[in-house]
This record gives sequence, C-alpha cells and structure tokens, in this order.
Amino acid sequence: MRSNGRTSTRFWRWRRSPLRRRSDVVEAWIVLALWVLALVGGAAVTLAAGSAVVHIHERHRAERYAVQAELTEAVSAAVPTADGVKAQVRAPVRWRDRYGVVQTATVSVEASGPAGSKVVFWTDRWGTPTTPPVTGAGVAAQTLAAGALALGAWGGLVVAVGCAARGCLDRFRMDQWAKEWAEVGPAWRRRTT
Repeated sequence: MRSNGRTSTRFWRWRRSPLRRRSDVVEAWIVLALWVLALVGGAAVTLAAGSAVVHIHERHRAERYAVQAELTEAVSAAVPTADGVKAQVRAPVRWRDRYGVVQTATVSVEASGPAGSKVVFWTDRWGTPTTPPVTGAGVAAQTLAAGALALGAWGGLVVAVGCAARGCLDRFRMDQWAKEWAEVGPAWRRRTT
C-alpha cells in the first residue's frame, strides 16, 4: 500500500494524541455503542416484531373455525358495484354451533342461490362470525411490514439518542472552550495592544 505522506484521519479518536480531548474519547465510545445498538438491537427488534405477527396469526388460525350454514333468504348471484361485480354479499344464515345450539346471524358469504343453500363462513371460538384467518402471502407481507416498521422506529430512536448525546457533548465542549478562553484570552489581548 502506497502512502502519500499524509496521516489518516480514520479512527483518530481512538489514537493517542496531545490534541485528543477526553470528550473525543467519550464520543468515540458513544458512536461505537450506537452502532452496536443499531445493528444488534435492530435485528432483535425486527425479529421480535415479525415473530409477534406470526404468533398472532397462528392464534387466529387456532381460534377460528369454518362453519357450514344454510341461507335463510335467497341471495342474488352477483351484486353489481361501481368498480365491477361484488363476489361477497351480506346474507342471513342459520347454523348449529359446537354445542348443538341453533344460531343465526347476517354474515358475508359468496354470492349464491335460494334459501336453504349451503354456505361456508368463519366464526371465532365463541361462535361470533368473523373474517377468515390470514394465511400464506398475507402473513408474510404483514410480517415484513411489521419488521420494517419496527426497524424504522428503532433506527429513529437510536438516531435521537445519538443526537441527544452529541448535543450534550457539544455543550460540554463549548463550556470547556469558554473556560479555556477566559484564561488565555486576556493574555492575547495584552500582546496585541
């Protein structure tokens, strides 16, 4: 490696020098700690957020049940909307829950025929109609979104802590420089006059 005779400024806070101040060393340790927090903490926060989303969806899959019911009223085959044809419609249905009790509700079902037709919808463990659990690509997309959001929030927190620490160090340096100038400044003024 060829040197051009100039001293490298990389990692100058870590090298011994008569110009290096104690606050420079503190700043070097703060920067190192922030990088470690950003990398290790960011990975941990991202994984934790992703696994929390997966856990929530696994719980939803375990608590939701597909129920076969029959329509109590006729439902039209398709419902026209402004942007096309709506495949899901709200319809009154009747079914027996796990305990054999007859339940009725108005739920979203695939558009289909006359009263008495069989339809499938989802309920939670209390028998309340609900949406089907998210699976496959939906879980992956929500996991990635939660991880990215958590990583962004963690990064913002680390940057805010770094800026606050840097601001405290800068105020400390300014106070030190003011004290030093108060000692040295009068001697310089006498020389120039």
